[in-house]
Amino acid sequence: MSRREILLLAGFAAVILTAIPSGDAVAQAGIGPAAPRGGATIPNLPKGGDLGPPPVVPELFDAPGTNSDAPGERGSDAGTPASIPNELCVVFPPNSNPALAQGFADDLDLEMVRDFTMQGLGLRIYLMRLADGTDPEQMLESAVADRRPLWVQRNFIYRSGSGEENDQQYALRQVRADIATSMAGGGAGIRVALIDSGVDIGHEAFAGAAIDAINVIEEDLPVPPEIHGTVLASILVGQGPLYGIVPRAKLIAIRAFHEVDARLGLAESSSFLLSLGIETAIRAKAQVINLSLTGPQDRLVAQLVNDALMRRSHMVAAAGNEGPEASAAYPAAQDGVIAVTATDIKDRLYVRANRGNYISLAAPGVDILAAKPGGAYDFFSGTSMAAGYVSGLAALLLSVQPGLGVVELRQAMETSAVDLGAPARDPEFGAGRIDAAAALETLP
Repeated sequence: MSRREILLLAGFAAVILTAIPSGDAVAQAGIGPAAPRGGATIPNLPKGGDLGPPPVVPELFDAPGTNSDAPGERGSDAGTPASIPNELCVVFPPNSNPALAQGFADDLDLEMVRDFTMQGLGLRIYLMRLADGTDPEQMLESAVADRRPLWVQRNFIYRSGSGEENDQQYALRQVRADIATSMAGGGAGIRVALIDSGVDIGHEAFAGAAIDAINVIEEDLPVPPEIHGTVLASILVGQGPLYGIVPRAKLIAIRAFHEVDARLGLAESSSFLLSLGIETAIRAKAQVINLSLTGPQDRLVAQLVNDALMRRSHMVAAAGNEGPEASAAYPAAQDGVIAVTATDIKDRLYVRANRGNYISLAAPGVDILAAKPGGAYDFFSGTSMAAGYVSGLAALLLSVQPGLGVVELRQAMETSAVDLGAPARDPEFGAGRIDAAAALETLP
């Protein structure tokens, strides 16, 4: 069979489908109930709960699709369907020696993840992963130019269902973080502190992530896997199949909250432990500190927050999920802290979000697909999630201009935000929903 005949027949090649395990409906601290999806019903969350029970996660990639690059072609940037950016599908001829594929992978610094052989045509299909820091477009060009494989293509994403309400990872696209992350090198060189509950660092979402896990509650014990911390960590530094907003940043995961209800994922801390967590972040020289938590006005915590601000750490906090009539939540309402509220896929305000003049910015925080302990994934909603995206944007800005002061960084995010609600600044959306690419463009 000639090479041309093989190429023509290969148009019927099977597609690699990757599925994410579906998770049980859970609730979490810092988050309210997600909107029903696919006809799922959501039980009532006990009053005061922060992360409502989301629907069961559908399989992430699960629909037979069309649209792929023709063999040996890149496709136009504008018309290229969504794909997993750090993976390639590489097709070799029938009966080809596996050493040929291994040599190809070694020469291009690709990792061979898995493979299969088409029973009908005998084609060898390899899934290969790019090394960290590799430019996906440049790698695709190099791989396509290589004569050893029959063809190389992107690992396109297939989804069950259609329509924007089924856009399972809408947040990064909505805030144009895909563009910004590429422009800013994924936040490389920036240290982000997450003061939260324990992170399941063994989860596949963190394979290859730079994470230092610190347990300030039980200093002599390893960090246990807990829900809320794992969710926020995946929003920040997820490596795939769910990608974080700053995948190359250094995450200082500080466990200052302990899970008090494994079924709901509720976590609690104290003035002492939270303050110790902030102090630990300061000593770790974190440039951004994420506080996806709320509480009362607290003199001790306020002092630690002020200390961090004076040391040029940028403080980002959740605005709270107690509803429109709730009083201001701290530390979000403290001067110098960037208070973040949550919006959904249509830029509507999260129904449980606090309101007030202390609100700085809005970010996606409704129906966010994130990692969950035990290798699972689920949907979560609340201002906690939104704070994670703003912390990530702060890290991207700092990776481009490390010397940005607290006021300068806030101005870059606020002046570039998409205005929502009443014209100009308002107590619901603050300055508006973040636009990561526009924020980077404000920098000299």
